[in-house]
Amino acid sequence: MRGRPKIPRLITEEPKVRIFKPEVERGRVLLTIEELEAIRLVDYLDFTQEEAAKLMGVSRRVLWNILTSARRKIADALINGKTIEIEGGVYKIRNCGTCIGPKRHCRGWKL
Repeated sequence: MRGRPKIPRLITEEPKVRIFKPEVERGRVLLTIEELEAIRLVDYLDFTQEEAAKLMGVSRRVLWNILTSARRKIADALINGKTIEIEGGVYKIRNCGTCIGPKRHCRGWKL
């Protein structure tokens, strides 16, 4: 075994849609579930990178690396007409139980 094992990243829920496919497919890109969660928190819900890192249970540097990878994959898929498949990764579901809506996920989660 090489290196340290990854600590599971915390996510809110499994994605409901796992494949985005263009009319004409020219390859595929694999987006991990934690990459999708990072995009969701920072780009969709407008959390700061520091807040998103805390919610995912990682450092800001690790979150930045996850975001960079996800954005590169999404750009490649959009520009080159590739299918985006969402699967895999090292993660576990965040369990706080007090969701309040789409802009700020949970009241019970301490930042």
